[in-house]
Amino acid sequence: MAYGTRSHTLRNPQAVAWAVLLTSFAALCLIVAVGTAGAHWFLFESQVEMTIRLTVSKGRVDLTLPDGSPASAARQDFPEPNAIVQVDSASQGYLTFEDNYSKQLIATVFLMQGSSLTIERAARPRFEWSAAPYTIRLRNAVGRFYIDIPPDVTRTIILEVESEAGVAHFSTQGNFRLYSSSQQMDLHADSGTAALNAPSGEQSSISTGQIGTLLREPRSVGTLIRRTSHFELLNASFGDSSDIGTNPALPFGWACTSRANRPNEPQGSFVRFLYDYQVALNMQRRGQGLDHAETSCQYTFSEENGTLLTIPRRSLKGYDSLIIRARVRIRAQDVTTCGIQGSECPIMIQLDYLGENNAPESPQVWRHGFYTLRPPTDENPTSCDTCLQEHEKINADTWYIYDSGDLFRLLPANRKPESILRLRIYASGHAYEAIVADLQIIGGRKAQP
Repeated sequence: MAYGTRSHTLRNPQAVAWAVLLTSFAALCLIVAVGTAGAHWFLFESQVEMTIRLTVSKGRVDLTLPDGSPASAARQDFPEPNAIVQVDSASQGYLTFEDNYSKQLIATVFLMQGSSLTIERAARPRFEWSAAPYTIRLRNAVGRFYIDIPPDVTRTIILEVESEAGVAHFSTQGNFRLYSSSQQMDLHADSGTAALNAPSGEQSSISTGQIGTLLREPRSVGTLIRRTSHFELLNASFGDSSDIGTNPALPFGWACTSRANRPNEPQGSFVRFLYDYQVALNMQRRGQGLDHAETSCQYTFSEENGTLLTIPRRSLKGYDSLIIRARVRIRAQDVTTCGIQGSECPIMIQLDYLGENNAPESPQVWRHGFYTLRPPTDENPTSCDTCLQEHEKINADTWYIYDSGDLFRLLPANRKPESILRLRIYASGHAYEAIVADLQIIGGRKAQP
């Protein structure tokens, strides 16, 4: 008989075997489920960061990096998620969001003077076959913003701009203006449809020609107001993109010309074309050692009812504001600043109008110019003799959004317009290339209660 050993017999070996088998099967099912869910998430829902580009149109844009350290950009930068972008009162810049794979532009957000926001994230699906959307989230938005979503984006877009007052939500192509503070959001839909979301969850859709206002209440519930815009476009636009490939001419009411001082030198050229998804006007003249030339396009106003007048004009009776807006881009300039008289800008906007007691043959003139080239030693004037404000120095080959402000308030009483005759955009100098889009003169009527 052996000592020191004992035999152990399980009371219910079958139950133990079943328990081990079921536990193993459950673990296997869990591993398969987790693996399947993980694979599905990775293949169809996971995202990668999009390319974020900051372009400085004018001045300097300040950044606060994700680690809290300060930085600044004078021309271009590539901020990361969680960076803070700040534009001072004399500068302007814009963020573009680009698909890493297709290189397609997804959205552009202009930060106007005195604006700031935080880039929370900008992402796209990891794989092309995923149906997940492009996602762009911007928060702590304070100031004025222009938001563009181009046509033909290949997948759904979710672009959210958040402030303490609420959230502006963009998902379709269009052009929008957003005014945001901690207490209020104003969303103008120049084209397309967007939405305002109150902290309470209430949502209001804002379509073309409408303005939505979100007012923050003391208890952060929010009040949404939607109304029709009382602003009217008084001039013809540059047209739409439907016939841009076959018709380079501007719409009815516009007329273009180019002239050079010396008859043996090349004339400038003008053409309507599609640039950065916008219908734009290109004015250019290339060459070396050239004398002065000017390329211009002019819109002649007429009465709203189409009445033919001896002197065509558009009465401003019934309007309480007058604003000029444009998007400008200077690609080439050789005359520094705007020449020795401040009149040779590569882009100049001119409005001819009649004030009180003005004869039609002697209209008043308002002008404003833009330039990029001014060496440190340049002493050319930065305004012209008929300009109320100095011309604007902007960065070369970048978009800049110009807003004149209300001319009824800016012009002295003896120069206040009563009717408008012509709106002219021109490039002046020796060699130049200028692009103008979205040129508008806007009349504002008193809002109806």
